[in-house]
Amino acid sequence: MLKGSEKLRAFLWCNGDIPTSEMINSLGDLTPLFGVDGGTKKAESYGFLVEETLGDLDSIKEYESKSEMNKLNDDSCSDLTKTILELSKRGYTVFDILGIDGGSPGHILGIWGTMVESPLQLEIRLHHNNATSYRITPKNNEFQINLEKNQLFSVYALTGCEKISVKGAQWELDNDLLNLSTRGLHNRANGGILSIKGDGIIALIIEH
Repeated sequence: MLKGSEKLRAFLWCNGDIPTSEMINSLGDLTPLFGVDGGTKKAESYGFLVEETLGDLDSIKEYESKSEMNKLNDDSCSDLTKTILELSKRGYTVFDILGIDGGSPGHILGIWGTMVESPLQLEIRLHHNNATSYRITPKNNEFQINLEKNQLFSVYALTGCEKISVKGAQWELDNDLLNLSTRGLHNRANGGILSIKGDGIIALIIEH
């Protein structure tokens, strides 16, 4: 367990398309690494050490992994949500998730469902091959990130926002109403600090 104000961080590898080497390398040391069901097989195929595999294990039951197996039987939510909930009970509060691209439309939408149903105090980032998605909640207070001028990004209200503000962009919002729509698609950063706050759950997608 980390001391003081440091946050406990976990890397989760899901059972989607295998990420590119460039994306994996950009994340640095993937420790500790947890496999979400069949994601363990893909992580180990890259030579990574997976500490534990979590989920219903239906995608990995015929595979001999070196990791510890932890079957989570709750059928009311996805393996990814179950894994986040289990690890949050152990004190993890920051989740970097890879292997989430590709798969069926249902699985892809399920990833965003996890962003909505996970506890608000958790920091969650999705690492795509060509973008990074940040979850912003009312528990984040005012989210800030430094972006280059003209950096492309999109903002989506995953749940309805009565008030959302976006500052430091070509198209800004000031305590506006925003629901899930295309209104926040393809904005550009002014350069410097981009700040976002709202009273709902927001996805910020920064293109690489």
